[in-house]
Amino acid sequence: MTMTAFVLAKISPEGGMDLINEIRKNEFVEEAYLIYGAFDLIVKVLVKNPEDLDDFIFNTLRKFRGVLDTATCICASC
Repeated sequence: MTMTAFVLAKISPEGGMDLINEIRKNEFVEEAYLIYGAFDLIVKVLVKNPEDLDDFIFNTLRKFRGVLDTATCICASC
């Protein structure tokens, strides 16, 4: 079974397109966009299990220079 999640992130001003291009290279990332509002970035993630989601958020996304904060929304039905 595949899990879909949307991860919102606040990024520092030096982030931007370089950051998003690096994030898009990850195997779990389906889509990633810079957005307006309370968050600066939205990432659609497809994973096989909760452990893969944890790995992506804690060991990949939050390790990028410029990622300041994240919020994760796991889809109830997709």
